[in-house]
Amino acid sequence: MPPDDVLWERYDLQGVRIRMRAADKAMRRPNEVRRLEDRIFTVPNALSLARLFMVPIVVALLLARADGLAAALFVLAAVTDFLDGRLARQAGPTRLGQILDPVADRLMLSSVAVVLAVRGLLPAWAVAILVGRDLLTLIGSIVVGNKVRVNRVGKAATAMLMGAIALVVLIPGTVVGEIMFYAGFGLSIVAGLMYLRSVRRILGGG
Repeated sequence: MPPDDVLWERYDLQGVRIRMRAADKAMRRPNEVRRLEDRIFTVPNALSLARLFMVPIVVALLLARADGLAAALFVLAAVTDFLDGRLARQAGPTRLGQILDPVADRLMLSSVAVVLAVRGLLPAWAVAILVGRDLLTLIGSIVVGNKVRVNRVGKAATAMLMGAIALVVLIPGTVVGEIMFYAGFGLSIVAGLMYLRSVRRILGGG
């Protein structure tokens, strides 16, 4: 049986090895996170890009009064929004995706809402406020980057507005669509105020 000092030396060496492995893992972790964030060619990014390309097509179809096709594409865009969000949470978000996803959402909602307001299907004053709110949110995201996460109220507002717009396009004058629109409008205003408060806190350093 080896003496006590030899045993202690072995234990010390083993402890040093364990600490070195832990330090090595800790150093690798930030690099792995950066590598994940820097990815470009991912399924969620492709879905966000596809949604972005759908915007002018949906607008053109609405202007041409091809409401059935426009509504189908709009619903497809809403489905891609749901899918890319789920996939991004599973695979980890990317820097490009954190820009593409909100831009695609805001452009789709604002553009379609403006066309519907021009056609008299949505109140112009409410659409103007929504577009202004979306512009402020996009400017805020440029200023503070990814430091502010999309809150649940904002997600609920987007889902409610997408459902309302799809109904208004398919069944103009529907009461359910109108109720959903105003509910989504109210949630959107609350989400915008919460976002502004978060931006002010970050810029103010507290």
